[in-house]
Amino acid sequence: MLPPQVEGFFKRVMDVRPGEGRLVALATGLLALLIGAHTMLETARDALFLAKLPPNRLTLVYVALAVLSLVVGSASSALARRFGRKAALVLSLLASAYATSVLYLRPATPVMVFGFYLLSGVIGTVLVLQFWMYTSQLFTVAQGKRLFGPIASGGVVGATIGASLAAGLLRAVPVKALLLVASVVFLAAAGVLANGPSEEARPAAAGSALEGLRGFGVMRKEPYVARTAVLTALGTATVLVVDYLFKSVAAASMPKGELGSFFAVFYAAQNGISLVVQLFLTSRIVARFGVPSALLILPFLLAAGGGAAFVVGGSLFVVALSKGADGSLRNSLHRVTSELLLLPLSSDVRERAKPLLDTVFGRGIQALTAGVIFFVAGMGYATPRLLGASVGVLSVLWVVAAIAIRRPYVDLFRRALSLGTIAPDPTQGDLDIESVEALLESLSSLDEERVLAAIEILEYSKRTRLLPALVLRHESPRVLERALGVVADKTRTDWIPLAERLLEHPDVGVRVAVVRALAGSEATTDAALRKCLEDESEIVRAEAIFVLVKRRELDDPLADPLVASVVDGEGESAARARTGLLTVIADHGDARWLHVVEAIVAKHELAPGSAGVAALAIRKVGDTRFLPLLVSRLGLRDGRGALREAIVALGDAGYEAVVRAMDDPATDPRIRLHLPRTISRFASQNAVDYLTARLAIEESGPVRYKILRGLGRLSADGVTANGERLRFDRAAFEREVERNLREHYRLMALSVAIRSADASNRGTGVSEVLLGLLDDKTRQSLERAFRFLGLAHRNEDIRGVYAALLHGDRRSRANALEFLDALTARVPTVRALLKIVADDLPTAEQVKRAAEILGAVPPPTRELALGRLIADDDELLAALSAYAVLDLGLFELRGDVLRALEKRPSLFALGQPNRNGEKGTADAGR
Repeated sequence: MLPPQVEGFFKRVMDVRPGEGRLVALATGLLALLIGAHTMLETARDALFLAKLPPNRLTLVYVALAVLSLVVGSASSALARRFGRKAALVLSLLASAYATSVLYLRPATPVMVFGFYLLSGVIGTVLVLQFWMYTSQLFTVAQGKRLFGPIASGGVVGATIGASLAAGLLRAVPVKALLLVASVVFLAAAGVLANGPSEEARPAAAGSALEGLRGFGVMRKEPYVARTAVLTALGTATVLVVDYLFKSVAAASMPKGELGSFFAVFYAAQNGISLVVQLFLTSRIVARFGVPSALLILPFLLAAGGGAAFVVGGSLFVVALSKGADGSLRNSLHRVTSELLLLPLSSDVRERAKPLLDTVFGRGIQALTAGVIFFVAGMGYATPRLLGASVGVLSVLWVVAAIAIRRPYVDLFRRALSLGTIAPDPTQGDLDIESVEALLESLSSLDEERVLAAIEILEYSKRTRLLPALVLRHESPRVLERALGVVADKTRTDWIPLAERLLEHPDVGVRVAVVRALAGSEATTDAALRKCLEDESEIVRAEAIFVLVKRRELDDPLADPLVASVVDGEGESAARARTGLLTVIADHGDARWLHVVEAIVAKHELAPGSAGVAALAIRKVGDTRFLPLLVSRLGLRDGRGALREAIVALGDAGYEAVVRAMDDPATDPRIRLHLPRTISRFASQNAVDYLTARLAIEESGPVRYKILRGLGRLSADGVTANGERLRFDRAAFEREVERNLREHYRLMALSVAIRSADASNRGTGVSEVLLGLLDDKTRQSLERAFRFLGLAHRNEDIRGVYAALLHGDRRSRANALEFLDALTARVPTVRALLKIVADDLPTAEQVKRAAEILGAVPPPTRELALGRLIADDDELLAALSAYAVLDLGLFELRGDVLRALEKRPSLFALGQPNRNGEKGTADAGR
């Protein structure tokens, strides 16, 4: 456990949450020791090298270092897989301490200096690689974005202290003494790490020593890694040219004896600037602009520096500015953004991609670039102007690559949050003789599923004549109904005798199917159908009536005595018969039956249970005179879906009728509640535009929610009935997202204030119901916010993001947060509020942070919260709050209650006892 003062510091400065302090302190301190020691080695390395060897030998070092780092980096990755990342880093620190101690004891010959440069580069590559691989397993994406900046500041602090310590020591000791000091620091870092936690998952067994080379396979499977590799390659080449330019100009401008002090002071100043950037700018830049945009800063600055070097030539001041920009940002802002680019990848992909990028595309490109410099220098063309121009060109390409990676970066989270893929449909070929034999065998099976499958295949392959009539002897009603629909072919009559026997079948569905099959055959006599008029089922009788009357081809079926007896009949049996007849009309559809439907509706309206079938019948016959009736019935549950379909089937007239009802303030609220979903069924751009505009003026919360659901349906379909793409106003829906998030935190703040009171003073029934209602409305407002977000970004899986935030594990929630952060970059208020939603914070802390963003003042006490609720527009909340005040005995608020009741008498009605003897408010709250 850390001391409270230290935890408080981390929380204030670094936004460290409970349980994270120890890990952050460990990672920050470890990186500070590691980078501090390496900075001292760099100071000694550059001073000794340029004192013993000419600057053009740097190109040979770069090439050798690249090859050596490739091999050592692969071996380091294999070591991590064999023993774990923590153990591998400890062993590497101990090996670094031992190697630097041995070199300290060796005389400073050109060979020793050359080898020392190589060792320093290898140590920097391996230790930094292993540190970030170890750290990436300790934190999620969300934690990484919040904490990697502060953690990386430890490296900047270490570099600053290391460079400053080197500058101070060089006043009293020779340059080589820095090797011994660095060795001690490496040992201290190993001791700190040995007491730290192990990674979450132990790596698999070691593979080949050249695992970095084998990692090329991951680029084929994951194109995002390939794009990152291009970015890494361009960055490596650019900073190498900058490094060579700086050191060559420094060697030409400074006496050799002063190089050690110069480099120490320069690195100290450079790392000091880097520390300021890391502590005060990195997190803000990443949070404000996002990872892809933050990647552009360093290449832009280097492009400017390269252009300046091309203009002025070998000016140490200009070149030092370019090198300073590189050193100040590469180990702070750029290091953080580079690590965050890989963090969303799966552990397996990241484990293979990281060594590949740091070795092959890091050191490998370094070797290639060094070879080019060596060749150019040998030709005498490695002048400061030419090198400056090279830096400018490479930096511009770097900028282009950084811009190109933005979309794949967002797609990576989109894919991570994806719920799955849809498999392609299977294809069917022509039936051969063996297939036919197998199908006929299946038709003899007692297994109804097997028989149904065989019938489907025969129908699909247009071989229905192969279906034997004997299938009508099967025991399954499902098989009989399906077979009757297929076997009733006008070209065959062998099935009719078997079908007539089924008129006595106990299943109503089978008997109806028989009537329909017989009606389609010219070989069937009216006598067979008239037997069905005595059937006990109204549906069977109605089906027979419809078929018989239709065969007579009357212009007005209502003139037929059979139909008239059904329409004019009285009693329950007649009502069921009318419902049956409407069902048959709805199934078959015939404009001549319009008068029958009109007569049934006029005489009997829509009896309970018949609204749906009547609507279907109206839809089939088609007549706009029925629109007022259809709209008026939307407030009833019975047949609402069929009513909507009938209204939509009437086209523009149906749309106008529903819109008129929506705009009419006198429309029954029970009907208005279901109008938005009805409008959405028209699947037109007019429907989208109307519902979007209605959001801004609709006062009823439930109706607004129905509008939202209707827009959601339109968004899911995405196209009009004619196949044209629907257009949605993103800005309007983003405003609704912000509106609902504001409401979410307003309600949450009220709930927090009420709950903040002493437990002994808040245990009343009404107050508990009030809190429950507040919680429900808080959740609903958040759900609505995400529904509107889904409308604003229709091509994204916002539902999956919402599910990940509510029910996902730690890493899923972190992925969802990063995705939302990138998605809402253009709406800063929404972006900031969604971050709070996704963060794992206590409710009170969420309210506090949201209030700071919104500029709101949450109620500090229960009394103030209840006072606000009494005046709330939501009458149920206001009524519950008023009665809660009375139940709690808060007499100082009685005046507010009385004024509210006087202003809105309906609040009093909500609190009256109901028929169960309970208060209406409590009942409504439940």
